[in-house]
Amino acid sequence: MAKILIAVDHKWRDLAGHVYAGLLLEQLGHVVHYARNNLEKNYISTIKPDLVLMNHLIPPKKQEFAKYLQSQNIRVVILPTEGMPTLDGMRNHMGGKDCDLSGVDLHFVWNQPMADILQENQTLADDKIVVAGVPRFDFYKEPLKAILLTKSAFLKKYELDSRYPLVTFATNFTQASFHTSNQDFYLRNAKKYGRDKVFEELYGDLGDVPNRDYISRELFLNAFVSLVRNFPEVNFALKLHPTEDHQFYKDLLRKDLSSSASRVRIIAHEYSWDVLNATDIELNRSCTTAIESWLLGKPTIEMQLNPDEYYFSPEFASGSDMVRSSDELIEKVSNYLAGASIPEDLQKARDQFLRKWCNSPDGKSTKTVVDHIHHLLNDNTWIRKTDADLTADWKRRIYYYLLTSGDHFGHDLRVYGLMNTLNKSYVDKLGRFDKYFHKRDILEWQQRLSQRPDNN
Repeated sequence: MAKILIAVDHKWRDLAGHVYAGLLLEQLGHVVHYARNNLEKNYISTIKPDLVLMNHLIPPKKQEFAKYLQSQNIRVVILPTEGMPTLDGMRNHMGGKDCDLSGVDLHFVWNQPMADILQENQTLADDKIVVAGVPRFDFYKEPLKAILLTKSAFLKKYELDSRYPLVTFATNFTQASFHTSNQDFYLRNAKKYGRDKVFEELYGDLGDVPNRDYISRELFLNAFVSLVRNFPEVNFALKLHPTEDHQFYKDLLRKDLSSSASRVRIIAHEYSWDVLNATDIELNRSCTTAIESWLLGKPTIEMQLNPDEYYFSPEFASGSDMVRSSDELIEKVSNYLAGASIPEDLQKARDQFLRKWCNSPDGKSTKTVVDHIHHLLNDNTWIRKTDADLTADWKRRIYYYLLTSGDHFGHDLRVYGLMNTLNKSYVDKLGRFDKYFHKRDILEWQQRLSQRPDNN
């Protein structure tokens, strides 16, 4: 039996898959704890884990933390939550090509292209790299697909007319809000995670990215409003990216779509797979949600309305119908609503993408990860740690008890502010719904996953 600490990113889409991995590890006899991403250090001296699972080591401080864990004979495993970067120029950066990964014992990747990038990293041996596929996509295959929210249940939950089809626009204008405000935060955050050099190399001016994203959002939302008005017997959903300013979309619904409010819903607190499972047609901009829709066999429309668009991937768009104007969007949606099938060339492009970037999803990626972790923990050559150095860190031990006994109340105050914390409205100071987990979230997924068919 080993103690495992799993760090969960603030993007809540990864919580479900991490809890699933945790349940499978517990079935193998291990004890699993969960920590909010970047708070792992506060758990080490108290729970004394045998293994820590993190999502990346891009900031230098995290690289040093991994080496510290290794010095204590604590295994370090990386399971990416961003395993197929959309933009070509971001792939080496997100793949950790230039990071010091000498503190890593096992590094999972979603696909062979990202494994190829890691193999150029001289601080990580090739035998520590494992192509596991996309654990998050296990929810689109059996047995986990059986627990997705049905279309009828989704429409009922959001009080939408069950007679009408559902068109979903998955937004991803994550930089647009920095066009007029919080520019200092944008620049600091880009520098912290090393994106500043990448963006400057790609676009010349780091500050120009929010401007271009802002223009794209304006063009896309104008087209969306026109689409809603042209189809009075269709339901529409705006599935918002968590790191966007959600108030912008609430204002849009109140001002420009008030007459259609009974048919339009803003979806902020629902998992992508539950929304897409209920969707008939998805609109997006080179978004991972398109890949998820492909796994469900849904039509997807790639919206490229800005001639100066910065966020575009030919591969991510390859399995979708491309539109470059509002009129083209209306025409394409009309064709699919009339019963048009997905063209054969798009289906072939989807299959090719899924083979290359998702390792041909089969619903077993999480099990692959768990099996390798279990094998690593059963390595007889591993000398387990002594506890002397860990026990001495009494300040971290105190903070750990404050975090866990108060269900992260102090951290919530710092991230969301007093009123949002008290109201359980987890929107940060930049207007982003980027939700760190609470105990009830872990429990909810443990209960939901316990109902899966393979758990009998």
